[in-house]
Amino acid sequence: YADKGLLVIAPSLDAEDEVRRFKQNHAIDEYTLLSDAESTARAFGVEAYPTMFLVGKDGKVLWKGHHKDDSLITAIEAALAFP
Repeated sequence: YADKGLLVIAPSLDAEDEVRRFKQNHAIDEYTLLSDAESTARAFGVEAYPTMFLVGKDGKVLWKGHHKDDSLITAIEAALAFP
């Protein structure tokens, strides 16, 4: 969905060097990995890992759940349908 404006950012609680190694070992280029994101997790009320959020351009949370939740794709497509 990148061509429609979807940007994926993956915050991690791991330190920067661990995140860098993970990214290199898994050839991750499709999205941005952030390290030391404890404050981000607290701000979004993360209670379990992994937790995913779909955040609109206005900063409002549009969807919260697990990456295997069937409603994720529907939520992404609905968000990208907004003008």
